[in-house]
Amino acid sequence: MISSNLLWFVLIGFTIVGILLGRLTSTKSVDDFALGGRNMGFFPSLMTLSGTFVSAVTLMVYTSFVYIYGISAAWIFVGYTLGFLFFIPFALKLYRLSLEHQFFTLTDYFVFRYGRKTARWVIGVIFVWYVGLLSTQLLVGSNLLNELGGVPVTWAKLGMLITVLTYLLVGGFGSVVKTDIFQFLVIFLVLILVTLTINEGGDVPEEMYQPFNAGAVNIIAFLLLGILTPFATQDYWQKVFAMKNEVVVKQSFRVGAGINILLTVALTYVGLIARSSFPISGAVANEHAEMMVLRTFTELVPPEFQVAVLIAFFAAILSTSDTYLFLLSLNVTNDLFPKKGEDAASGIGRIRKALVAVGILALLIALFFERIEDIVVTFKALGIGIAPVIFYDWAGKHHRQSVVRSLVIMTIVSLSVSVYMMETVGKINPAIAFVSIGTSAIVYRISYAFRRFDKK
Repeated sequence: MISSNLLWFVLIGFTIVGILLGRLTSTKSVDDFALGGRNMGFFPSLMTLSGTFVSAVTLMVYTSFVYIYGISAAWIFVGYTLGFLFFIPFALKLYRLSLEHQFFTLTDYFVFRYGRKTARWVIGVIFVWYVGLLSTQLLVGSNLLNELGGVPVTWAKLGMLITVLTYLLVGGFGSVVKTDIFQFLVIFLVLILVTLTINEGGDVPEEMYQPFNAGAVNIIAFLLLGILTPFATQDYWQKVFAMKNEVVVKQSFRVGAGINILLTVALTYVGLIARSSFPISGAVANEHAEMMVLRTFTELVPPEFQVAVLIAFFAAILSTSDTYLFLLSLNVTNDLFPKKGEDAASGIGRIRKALVAVGILALLIALFFERIEDIVVTFKALGIGIAPVIFYDWAGKHHRQSVVRSLVIMTIVSLSVSVYMMETVGKINPAIAFVSIGTSAIVYRISYAFRRFDKK
């Protein structure tokens, strides 16, 4: 077990690095504070995309799926890789519109298309989704601190939130980008180190090497979760808005797709080692998979590298948490409660107040939930339910009432099914993605078909 004092020292170290990097960022205008002056080049764009993608949820939940299903869980990374590539044409469209209309968030796009009243329904779904994901990051990190050093879970969650809040309050979006670069490089190097030094266990069950072991329903759900994520995920949209030019947009997503493949290999290997070293089968495996993966990172890595693993996990947690928290603060100040004509000091001040308020909300949710996978799958499925609405809009089928109806009904149905699964099965299945995507698409299609009646 690592000393708890060392764990706090690592958190303080990340806070100091974040503050120093934030001080290098211009915060003279709201545009600087919210999007780094819309001047992000290729390397920082690639690093911040990858840094946000490789979250603590990716490290824990994906490897947990490998523990349960074997290499067939890699279909979700196949989906992410395809999603990065398919997103490029739409990203270029977003970039051009953002220059013309000064977009800050995904909601600004819907305000442009349908007006602010309709856009608030979109941001309502996104806000719930992102608060849930931010809470998950705090939950994963607190479990890690508790497992490694016996740090009380509540104090661990509070410590991580304070770390992220501190450097975001200093540098805004510039801190997000600069810390993402630093954190992703740490994650990537340590993950390679872990895969090369991890102590192998026993034999991996033969079915774990079968590419279709997860079953057709789960595999399709994995693919959809990956492919649709960029289209419905506002952190990718905001980073497109912050990029320097169209060449950067294309290159960062193309190279990012290649990095996804490298991460697939490394994390799949870790998941298989977890299954061979701590073999549990059946329903018990589903329930304890995330703990077995955590034990792999903490017990099978040579003692001299455990501090490096700790730093990598913190980097993954913080690089995603800062993105989610900053976006949520912009959702509050720019989307839910916008103010026209305010000066730079007032606008930046409101963003900073929103950072604190949203951080406290996420902390309260993290204190309530315990099981990581259920939160992730539930909120992820809810979030990508927005994707069909975006595809209809991209195809030119604009209809304000259909947007509202599809999102409201999708949210109600998706959350209801999640609750039903928890009560009857005891866990949330990835196939819930079909519920949210299917409901959203069907409701929009029916509503759009009968749109002429709305005019009367």
